[in-house]
Amino acid sequence: MEPAKVRTKIASQIQHMVHSTIVRNKRFLDDEQLIRSEQLAVLEEIFNANVRDVEIKELSSHFAPVFRNDHPCHIAIWGKTGTGKTLTLTYFLNLLSEMCQAQKVPIRWVHLDLSNPRPCFRALNDLACLLNASKRYEKGISLEEMMLHIEEKLSDYRGYLILLIDEIDNVRHDKNNFIAFLVRRLPQQIPAKLVLVLVSNRLDWPDHLDPRVKSFLKLNELVFEPYDAIDLQHILRTRVEKALNPEAVEAGVIEKIAAMASREHGDARKAVGLLAKSAYLAEKAGSAITISTVDQAAGELQTDRYLTLLRTAPTQLQAAMAAVIEAGRKSRKSVIGTGQAYDAYREFCGKRNIRPLTARVFGDLIAELDLYCLLRSRIISRGRYGRTREITLDLPQELVDRMYGMILSDSRLS
Repeated sequence: MEPAKVRTKIASQIQHMVHSTIVRNKRFLDDEQLIRSEQLAVLEEIFNANVRDVEIKELSSHFAPVFRNDHPCHIAIWGKTGTGKTLTLTYFLNLLSEMCQAQKVPIRWVHLDLSNPRPCFRALNDLACLLNASKRYEKGISLEEMMLHIEEKLSDYRGYLILLIDEIDNVRHDKNNFIAFLVRRLPQQIPAKLVLVLVSNRLDWPDHLDPRVKSFLKLNELVFEPYDAIDLQHILRTRVEKALNPEAVEAGVIEKIAAMASREHGDARKAVGLLAKSAYLAEKAGSAITISTVDQAAGELQTDRYLTLLRTAPTQLQAAMAAVIEAGRKSRKSVIGTGQAYDAYREFCGKRNIRPLTARVFGDLIAELDLYCLLRSRIISRGRYGRTREITLDLPQELVDRMYGMILSDSRLS
């Protein structure tokens, strides 16, 4: 093909996408691209449609004692991923702060995001940085000293202090020390009225705490149920009005996406993601968004979902997945043993200058990959010879090859 024709095709497609009549403001299809004021504006429209009305009433009742100078107890928020826990709490706490300021009630809230697993020291260091109590440390300071930094910073504050701790179950080492500091020690060392808002996807995380710590953890509980089809329709209509040309969305599309999402997962992020993918495909084809476009987008997202999850995974988890793929290619059997996979993992780490973890921790990585449905594993008892884990890769070969290529191209593994 002649270069001139290639340039013409490239320019033509770019112009077609630039002057599309479907997407007006793509940022409203991705909350990460919105500034805080835009996020709050979108949330207000959604909540005005009575979405999460029950949960907002419960939160209002829980924090009402603030306005009569009482001390609300701590609260645990449960719910699946994509049920709007963090966004609802952020919106509510912003409004609560405004109301408190209007009535001259001293209040401060801090959002500690633990969406990436970390040890107790790193979690405390992140909290100290949010409170302007410390710089970021890599090493060379004890847990006790970090705790003293936080206490000293808060020694003069006498108002309400709300700590919103997202994914509290992701404190992987010394989690008992972390919870004990927040629940037992900190409230006794500072004059502020401390209220913890602990958010998690796992209903059982308190069950793994030390009984002495657990006995001090007195919580109200609030469960965010998955969105139903009606809620998702309100959410999607708001996004269509702000991001797309409503005339380019055929009748039944919003209802179709809402029905699919409510039936499969009730996740608002995934529903908006399906809308965004459908808009992209329609824009590329130069047509309106139809029900068949939604079906096509759903099929493509099914594959993209695995790649996105693996792309954002920690380095060691990627290395474990690559090792399982390599072991599967070398083995003539469909089932891979733990020993085979661990040998491949050590070899992979050696080539990529990664410090290999122990066999026991590697087993935990395999269990996590199984949780994400990237592979299947089951523990088999062999009597006096102990137990072993059998690993099976039952994803389409094309997808496995794309996952492997993506891992190898990751700059963190080069």
